Amino acid sequence: MKVKNFLIGLACVGLITFCPNIIYAHGVGFRQSSFRSIALEFFYSTGEKMSYREAKVFSPKDEKFAVQTGRTDEEGRFAFIPDCAGEWRVIVRDEEGHQCEAKIDVKDVNNLDVKTPEPEEPLYIRALLGVSIIFNIAMLIYRRK
Repeated sequence: MKVKNFLIGLACVGLITFCPNIIYAHGVGFRQSSFRSIALEFFYSTGEKMSYREAKVFSPKDEKFAVQTGRTDEEGRFAFIPDCAGEWRVIVRDEEGHQCEAKIDVKDVNNLDVKTPEPEEPLYIRALLGVSIIFNIAMLIYRRK
């Protein structure tokens, strides 16, 4: 029995001495990625940045489940790396119910030439619409009295 324990101990010492990468636990590391990413900036209509807001990325392969989740940074920026061609969606929302959805058409993942679409309507149109809604609600309340 003593010889058996001695041989097991000797084998363990030999493994630790001559094969340390087999015995030790795995470590961690990093390297700079060569993949190209798409970086987006999210903001409110007032120009205020959507800082630290929830962001989800949806792949053309699976439009139901997000392939990446996270938060925008202090400047309202969020980046992701597409792995296939097609229409990618990035949805950023805040706690108050505001939501912005960016649709990015990726033609080639090796050559990311992304053009962001213009806003649907100018800011002054949206501002006039907001003022009109407020005015109409005020008139409705005034007429009920």
